This record gives sequence, structure tokens and C-alpha cells, in this order.
Amino acid sequence: MKITIYNMKGSAGKTPMAVNIALDREYALATNEPYNILDTILPEERLFSLQPDEEFPDFPEGIDVVFDLAGLMSRDARPSIVSAVSQSNVVLVPIYNELKCIHAGIHTIRELLPYNKNIVVVATKLVKRKGEVFKDWGDCEDAKNIKAVVDHAIGQGVPVLPLKFSRVFDTIFEQELSIRQMMEKDALARYTYRDVAAQFDTLLSYLEQHYA
Repeated sequence: MKITIYNMKGSAGKTPMAVNIALDREYALATNEPYNILDTILPEERLFSLQPDEEFPDFPEGIDVVFDLAGLMSRDARPSIVSAVSQSNVVLVPIYNELKCIHAGIHTIRELLPYNKNIVVVATKLVKRKGEVFKDWGDCEDAKNIKAVVDHAIGQGVPVLPLKFSRVFDTIFEQELSIRQMMEKDALARYTYRDVAAQFDTLLSYLEQHYA
């Protein structure tokens, strides 16, 4: 598969998600941020970086790639973003429950739709608010608000999948391991990260079932 992860707003969780996929599923990772720390985490042969104003090559079908994108389509980053999105099976748009991020996420989806209609929103940084009781993180107030705004602005055809807040996304860079790899290595991690790992597995299974 080829998966793009993009939201024009920073800090939505793009890079941690991309790195976790690359480490866990042994995907190549392609980025339009030439100055990054990814070369310390991934082997050289699985990391491809270029300038925002350059186009990504068309990767062959047999190569699994996750594109970690930054910048604005309305500016210099358009060539790299369009070339990645156009060849991807699906585009993930991470959005957390904050006004600026939601606004940027909606604008991002509208700009992406002419190039790829396979859009999946990932509701990121979900937390349990005081007094909340739920079994499914998709039913928490943060996730429900994100879904309501996306449904209203874009339509109800865009799936919204939950991903709870966890410090494990910082630990990925510190240990240079995916969430599942950390869990296999440490018994406490198997307990601590079980919920977020299950959500990530559900997300990837959904992508493979519907877009592979």
C-alpha cells in the first residue's frame, strides 16, 4: 500500500503515525521535510526525502510507502504533496479537537479531494474528560466533536477513526521502535500501551481491508 499522512497544520500527529507504520510494517518512509531526524531511526534504503517543491517519483506497486508530508499546497510544497497524494491508496488526515486544527483539517480535506477521494480522518490526541464514561474511544466527546464537524463540512462519507493521546508517540523516537515492538520487548509496555496499540491495529486493518 501507499499511504499519505497530511494535515497542513503541524502537531496533529503526522510524523509519529508515519514512523510507527514504517517501523511496524517495514514500509519505506517518504517525506518532503529534508531536515529531519528520521535518518537516525530508519535505514537509508527505506527513507526517501526531498525538497517541498520537488515531485516524488512514482513508486512501483511492490513497494509499500508511507508519505509524511508538511507544508501548504497553496505554496512551494504543492509539487511534493500532489505527487504523493495522487499515487496513494488512501490519505490519512489527523485532526485533534482544537479549533485551529479542525479548521485546518477541513481545509486540507477540501484541497486533497480533487487528487484522491480516499480520505480517512484520524481523531488524534483523544483524552477522557471529567465525568465521561464510554467503552469505545470513538464515543468520547473529542472524537464525536471532530466527526460532527467533518460530517457537516464534508459529508458523512469520510470515516473518522479514534487514536487516544499517549506519550508512547514520543517514545517511538526515543527507543526507535514501533509501539508493538516496544510491547514485545517489555512486559510493562504490553500493559501500558495496549489500548493505543489496539487502536492503531484497528486503523491499519481498516486501511488494508478497504483500500489495499
